[in-house]
Amino acid sequence: MNRLFLLLGLGLLSFSVACGRGGSSNQGFGSGGNTANSKLSGQYTYELSGIDLTTSPALFFREAGVFTADGNGHITAGFDDTAEGSSVALNAPVTGTYSISTDGTGSAALTFSNNSVLTLALTVIGSSKVNLIEVDSGVTAGGTAELQSTSSFSAAPSGTFAFRFHSFGPASVAEVGAFTVTSGAISGTADVNRSGALTSGVAVTGLFNAPDATSGRGTGTLNDPVNGTTSFSYYMIDSNTAELFSTLPGVVGLGRAEKQTVTSFSTASLSGGYAFGSRGDSLAGSGDDARTVGRFSANGGGTITGGVFDSAEDGVASSNVSFTGTYTVDSDGRAALTLAPASNIILWMISPSRAFFLMNETASVEDGTVDLQSGSFSNSSLSGTYSFLTDGFTATNTYDRVGLITADGSGGIGLKYILNLTGVTSSTPVTLHGSYSADASGNGRVTGSVDTLSSNLVFYMVSGSQAYILQNDAGTEIDGSMSKQQ
Repeated sequence: MNRLFLLLGLGLLSFSVACGRGGSSNQGFGSGGNTANSKLSGQYTYELSGIDLTTSPALFFREAGVFTADGNGHITAGFDDTAEGSSVALNAPVTGTYSISTDGTGSAALTFSNNSVLTLALTVIGSSKVNLIEVDSGVTAGGTAELQSTSSFSAAPSGTFAFRFHSFGPASVAEVGAFTVTSGAISGTADVNRSGALTSGVAVTGLFNAPDATSGRGTGTLNDPVNGTTSFSYYMIDSNTAELFSTLPGVVGLGRAEKQTVTSFSTASLSGGYAFGSRGDSLAGSGDDARTVGRFSANGGGTITGGVFDSAEDGVASSNVSFTGTYTVDSDGRAALTLAPASNIILWMISPSRAFFLMNETASVEDGTVDLQSGSFSNSSLSGTYSFLTDGFTATNTYDRVGLITADGSGGIGLKYILNLTGVTSSTPVTLHGSYSADASGNGRVTGSVDTLSSNLVFYMVSGSQAYILQNDAGTEIDGSMSKQQ
């Protein structure tokens, strides 16, 4: 299959800056009718992952920053960090406007000092989290915004954190591990998959400088013998959570750190049913072309049963693949899962209910999150209105969707979303209908079919309020997540 990025002639060493791309755009959601702007109120940190199609060749970019929403439709302050190709642009000030409809769909326009605009379509999950896609012409990107706790801005993070960081540039890298931060100094251990070569027991050092007292943005460095030194910006969400953004020219990447909730782990810490989702880079392609969702059961004694996954890699779909295995858990939260016939997985646990992980593969570099499932699942478990975000591509087009999924609890489903199709956004939301069916085993795997969108949607439910999504059609690399609106 010819990869989209190969058709576009993607080159990671070209020079371009993504912020302020401007161009014509249509925000779509929140453009009329009754408004509920109070649904977006407070200071948020955001992150976006996408492709700039206006350059030749097209380029991956990552974008992050902070904005303050006043609850009345105004972005009163903020800044934007962008990395694209070999260029990095930091601390660009922004203001702007936004509009939220009563159903939680909306739009935002972040205006830079040079009058260029970053235009977003969005769907509010609740007061603390929002799904986003960029809808500027010639650009495709998806991400989230999370409400910050300003009380966490007084000092650098402190304590022991599990973390993951995914980047590409000279190499495709997934790094997952844990570090302790003491007076800003980092000391820890990680597993690193660098272009298909796994190195375990990697010593990690570095520094978190104190964050800005207003924005919660700080800077730091992460050092290890595999990747050298990576400079980063970080954005405090709260005292337990920070987003990470690579500021090293030519290394485009995002990450996340979450404080561990227990001081010592054991085999018994991994117990119950877990759903997971990951994304990464196939080494046979050009990036962002490996996606997996699934679930497994751990018995608390070292045995994995009931594993199943769906994946898309290089346009090849794998559906409902069963696996079993064994596992060990170290006291620092590192868990090694030996699986058959699936790829081996290394987890770094945040708590018994959540972990970051990477896949130990030589053909791809892939990492993600694992979440403890709650209970057994049936059609009635999927009920209500959910905010969803999916993004990705086929061999010829990119697709970003943000909007609402409504499930009736009996197998009927409806979608309303804004679509960014290869950098062109419709002014009218797309409305589709379909059906879904939960696996009879109650394991949380749900299959769906929606009008002209797909007959191969797969949902892996964490709970009745959260699920990982994969559009598992041949020749397609599209995944995402959904969360029940609050």
